[in-house]
Amino acid sequence: MEYDPTFIKEEVRCDFLVTETRKKIWYIEIEMLKKFDEVCKKHNLTYFADYGTLLGAVRHQGFVPWDDDIDITMRRDDYAKFQEIARIEFKEPYYYQDSYNSQQIWALSKIRDSRTTAIEFPDYGPEFNQGMFLDIYPLDDISDGDFNTDPVFAMKRELWLTIVQPQDILNSLANGAKFMFSPDILVDLIKLPIRERFQQFEAFNLAHFGNTKYMDFVTRPMCYPWIQCRERAWYSDVLYVPFEYIKVPIPVGYDELLRCNYGDYHVYIQGGSNHMDIFTDPDTPYQYYIKHPEKMH
Repeated sequence: MEYDPTFIKEEVRCDFLVTETRKKIWYIEIEMLKKFDEVCKKHNLTYFADYGTLLGAVRHQGFVPWDDDIDITMRRDDYAKFQEIARIEFKEPYYYQDSYNSQQIWALSKIRDSRTTAIEFPDYGPEFNQGMFLDIYPLDDISDGDFNTDPVFAMKRELWLTIVQPQDILNSLANGAKFMFSPDILVDLIKLPIRERFQQFEAFNLAHFGNTKYMDFVTRPMCYPWIQCRERAWYSDVLYVPFEYIKVPIPVGYDELLRCNYGDYHVYIQGGSNHMDIFTDPDTPYQYYIKHPEKMH
């Protein structure tokens, strides 16, 4: 990897030392984002800088100094189109990774740089790409009312449980529990290979997209039902804002979204990266560390 020497120079931002290594990580992730942006523009797909990346774009015109990742969201319809073309568009050194070509079942997908290292799963073999990555989250319809009484959201949750907790579903059925899907359908689903179950989950989300006031990464309200979900109107258009040495698209309702997620987001709260437990090396391919795990210590 060749770096821009002026960009990777160590500096202090917001009383936080941004090291040369962190700057290299930022540079690699921005270059991945540039490729992602190129593909989305080619296919007329809309995406948004989101989560901590959105906070950094609005508040810092770049990364939050103590953060080291890029998070992207896409509405489900655009995300489904992206999945169809991603494996064709992303060639070495880049790699598109999702639940269909990896050992993990994720409700999101990733773009990785195979020349680098970001090891989350040290026990996995070299066939599982563990280069540095950017995360792509689909936004799905979320119930406008009570999660527990909305039938479509309940069915989404049941489909997800057939993937991540199938035995719990079977035990509940055996104890007479009632579900939105019939017992026969749930049992037949659980008999399918796990990736076929996941395919059914994604297809159901796509078939029921565009009907509610709220959207979100669908497993988020499943796990944290007390959170405030995002309003669809916040994502009705994009604004382009500076982000380090490029510009990124953000939701037109960025202020409401950031206040929803962070409260007074202008107040700096210095914290750690979401990836503090991941072993990273921007200069070495992940295969080296898979073959030599002792080098990670």
